[in-house]
Order: sequence, then structure tokens, then C-alpha cells
Amino acid sequence: MKINFQFPIDQKYHQYCSVCHSEKIKRVFDKNKTYYFCDNCQKKYPRLIVIDPKIQWWIDTQTKDYWHESIGIFLSNAEEKILLFERIIFPFAYSIPAGHLDKDENPKEAIVREVKEEVGLIIDKSKINLFCKEDVIGDSCRRGANNHRWHLFICKIERPKNIRMNDEGQKAVWLSLNESLNKNLTFPVRYFIEKYGDGLIKDNDGKF
Repeated sequence: MKINFQFPIDQKYHQYCSVCHSEKIKRVFDKNKTYYFCDNCQKKYPRLIVIDPKIQWWIDTQTKDYWHESIGIFLSNAEEKILLFERIIFPFAYSIPAGHLDKDENPKEAIVREVKEEVGLIIDKSKINLFCKEDVIGDSCRRGANNHRWHLFICKIERPKNIRMNDEGQKAVWLSLNESLNKNLTFPVRYFIEKYGDGLIKDNDGKF
């Protein structure tokens, strides 16, 4: 989103309606999915604009586009299948474990944290490789950014018996890359699969 209103400078957490910018917003649920109801608009929306001093964000001084910095990981097994799950918060699609990077947080440590939080797995940091660092335009998140600077990791793991989802997802599945492309995928997951293909599931030392 383009930010055309004045943010507070109190270094506190704020959330705004994505349409009218009111802060009178509350979380609501519809068919197990999360939305945000604006008291001012009297409507519910799948997204809002969040200003969180804990995460890495910025506004492009020329375009006024709101940016976040993200981490994500393609976890693959010996059958060359990747772990996906269906998000029940925006964007409502299948995703890899991913999230926003906190300020002063090491990206590799951040993805270890995110995997544990989202799917309940503890992965060995030494086996994780950075695949690329890339700006993805058109990657919309529930917190209001349409552009993200990604730190994308890959990791081979043994297929666990149980996946423990948090309140952001459901229906964890292991799929080949071709099978994955038949699913409703989040924008960045489809972007990375279509751009890099088998490179995301092959054993290597990372590009960087």
C-alpha cells in the first residue's frame, strides 16, 4: 500500500483501517478466517495497516510504498516434496513457513523461530542455507505492505510425523513442486517456485 497519511512518532504499536485509516479496529472471524472490522467504516476487511516498532519496515521516499523485510523457508524431504500449509489469515492461500524480520534480528535465527512458531518444528540452524535475498513487488501481507525484501532459505529435513500448527494456518501438506503449482499459493511462494524451480529442493551450499 502507499502511505498517504501521517504516522505517529511515539514508537508504539498502531493498527489502522486499510481504507479510512481509523484506529477503531477489532479482530473478527468468519468461517475460521481472520478479518478486521472497522467501527468507522462499519465493514470488515482481510487486511489492515500495522505500524510495529519491533519489525523491519520503511516507506519508499519517492513512491510512498510501504515495505517490510521478511524471512521464509522451503523445507523439503528425501522425496523432494516441500512443506506447505493453508493460511487462515490474509493472504488466504498455501504458504511456506515465513514471517516478518524483527529489528536487529539475525535472519537465520529468525527463520528458526518462525518454523517453530508456525509448524512446531525445531530445525538445526547449521543445515539451513540462504538461497537468495530478493525484493518481491506485489507480495501483499495482512499488515499492509505490498512489497517485501525476502531472505529466502532452504533446508532438507526428515519428514516429521506430526505438524503442530499455530493460529495462522491449517492443513499442512507435503507436495512436489509441480503439485504445489496446482494449489492456490501465496504470491511469493508461486513467484519463487516459478523462478527457481528444482533449485529450491536440491542439496547445495546456498547462493550467498
